[in-house]
Amino acid sequence: MFLDEVSDLSPSAQAKLLRAIQDLAVERVGGSGARRIDIRIVAATNRRLADLVHQKAFRPDLYYRLSGVDVRVPCLRERRADIPELARYFLARHRTTRQLRLSPEAMDALVTYAWPGNVRELERLVERTIALAAGEVIELEDLPPLVGGAHVSALGPSLERNDTLRAWARRYVRVILERHGGRKRETAGALGISYHTLQAYLRERVEEPSTERSRSKTESNAADS
Repeated sequence: MFLDEVSDLSPSAQAKLLRAIQDLAVERVGGSGARRIDIRIVAATNRRLADLVHQKAFRPDLYYRLSGVDVRVPCLRERRADIPELARYFLARHRTTRQLRLSPEAMDALVTYAWPGNVRELERLVERTIALAAGEVIELEDLPPLVGGAHVSALGPSLERNDTLRAWARRYVRVILERHGGRKRETAGALGISYHTLQAYLRERVEEPSTERSRSKTESNAADS
């Protein structure tokens, strides 16, 4: 039996579930006696049950009954390498007659988006895009502003400055560090790099683009002449 969002059970429902697990028996509504059951329970939640137990929002005895084998499924933003494959799968699953595909820019926007709604949000977005896309190729402008606009705002300044890849990476690392409240190890995990690599990026100075340096040098030479 699969119990989804088991953390949302009311105190009375938690007590009933605990009793059913302990006694391996249930009583039907309106019934007169207990019925034996032979089940294996799989419970899922998007919150840490241990934290809820500490907050006295979840019964500790039920928690220990359910926590025989814990399997943590990382959120989508922690496994960004899966996003392209999932996006292509949903495109094939929900397509009608058109063979749609994502442009590289649109795929990059999907990969860099935070996905607070995880895989369900990605699937709904792909469905929406299939319905509204004008051509065979889904472009950046076909994505919702929340996804495509965030991608443009993140890349726009670096594109205007003609940043090198290294310079862009240094700026990006600092943006992600700020999003994680300055927590370096958490930032390194989000970026998929080691803590020492993160430290190396943070130690480097963000240099001005080469075009700006060339312009300054030209203006200086003109002034000297």
